Amino acid sequence: MLYFTADWHLDNASIQRYCGRPFGNVDAMNAALLANCLATVGPDDTLYMLGDFACNPDAYEAYAAMLQCSFNTVFIKGNHDPKKCDAESTLSLRWNKRRYYLSHAPWRQWRAGTVMLHGHVHGNPVSIPSGTLAHLRFDVGVDTKWGGRKYYPVSVEQIEKRIRQLDRTAAR
Repeated sequence: MLYFTADWHLDNASIQRYCGRPFGNVDAMNAALLANCLATVGPDDTLYMLGDFACNPDAYEAYAAMLQCSFNTVFIKGNHDPKKCDAESTLSLRWNKRRYYLSHAPWRQWRAGTVMLHGHVHGNPVSIPSGTLAHLRFDVGVDTKWGGRKYYPVSVEQIEKRIRQLDRTAAR
């Protein structure tokens, strides 16, 4: 199974205030995000971390190693990740005959028929030019609610389900 997430900002206490996260302190936030991820993503799964994982280079490496020991993890570089982190800035993949484009920040336009997955906006709405396929762009960051909950990775099945629901709504 494929999972996607973004915007953890591990060891960053100010993200608590900025996003209104409910954790008592940064250690509780780190522990909850890691526990939720480890409880969701299995050893045969792949997690795509779409940026802003941790800005401290030592923390980034330590937390990344923990995730990589648990399952396959692919990192996309975010604007708050260490400058020297070894991660791509974008990635394309195919799943179930559908194209996905992964980036930390949302793009205003992208290839028709491709699903854009991103973080960066912490659940805030992003304007999209008229005539674009807005229903094919999704914020998978931990501050966005998926399946009635926040702070968990999002499965490709959840994304596909949301696309089907939006397609049915648009067809009416």
